Amino acid sequence: MPTPSQTILTPQASAADGRLRDALVRAATRGERTPCSDVSIRDHWTSDIHKHRELAVLWCQPCPVLLECRTAAEARDEKWHVYGGHDFTPRPYNKINNEGMSMQ
Repeated sequence: MPTPSQTILTPQASAADGRLRDALVRAATRGERTPCSDVSIRDHWTSDIHKHRELAVLWCQPCPVLLECRTAAEARDEKWHVYGGHDFTPRPYNKINNEGMSMQ
């Protein structure tokens, strides 16, 4: 039985993750980087602040693995964060408002 930190992938999700991994390797071989790998902005993809995730969606657009990333996220049935130019976080999500203030 998996521990809470482990995820069991369907065969489709596993295949999609493999295609994403292969696309990342090909991009790296060409000297290309994904926008989400930029240490100065990478937290935007997983931010609780909606405006940060909106920026991440925009920054995804020139990504060399955009399609593979979104396809893998959809195959894994992601429920949160930005993948492949799409914000999977449910709306409304009010843990933190757009100004970064806690919503209590």
